[in-house]
Amino acid sequence: MLSNYKVFIKGMVCDRCILTIKDVFRDLDIPVVNINLGEVTTVSALSAPDIVILSKRLSTLGFTLLEDRKTKLVRDIKMLVEQVYSGSYDFPENFRFSDVVVHSLNRDYDTAAGIFSESEDVTLEKYIMEYRIEKTKELLVYTDETLAGIAFKLGFSSAAHLSRQFKATTGLNTSYFKEIRKTKISLSQDEEP
Repeated sequence: MLSNYKVFIKGMVCDRCILTIKDVFRDLDIPVVNINLGEVTTVSALSAPDIVILSKRLSTLGFTLLEDRKTKLVRDIKMLVEQVYSGSYDFPENFRFSDVVVHSLNRDYDTAAGIFSESEDVTLEKYIMEYRIEKTKELLVYTDETLAGIAFKLGFSSAAHLSRQFKATTGLNTSYFKEIRKTKISLSQDEEP
């Protein structure tokens, strides 16, 4: 069963504000259970990208999205994971994500990882691995990158290490996703006149 999630908004002072906020959530396709002055109850927790977009949209209308420290930390960690494992990060020798968290967020890694796990119901390490595997799938299907190139881009020690993690996480081999790419290419060539 889904649990409701409360979002707090500064600057709501009248019924017209409630209607405006309702329109914003509808435009962003965020399901709402209830709206009161200063508080919106959504069907589920908002994703980090949704929070960023919502905050910007509210700001243009004179409202402020209020986040508690834990929510902000989790959002910041997710954005950091995205930055580091996007495929363009220059991994230094002996790279450790924990060092990036300490340096970028000025937080103790164990504390940050604990808050993340408590909030997301998944360990930070598992979240990172799942993110890297999803990125691997994307690169296998939509680019002609080699497995070794993908492993390098996503911070794996080798193509073999990536393959083992991929199989352990998805239950499938990387070759399955390479075949999807080949099928997509042949289908697109068949459609060309």
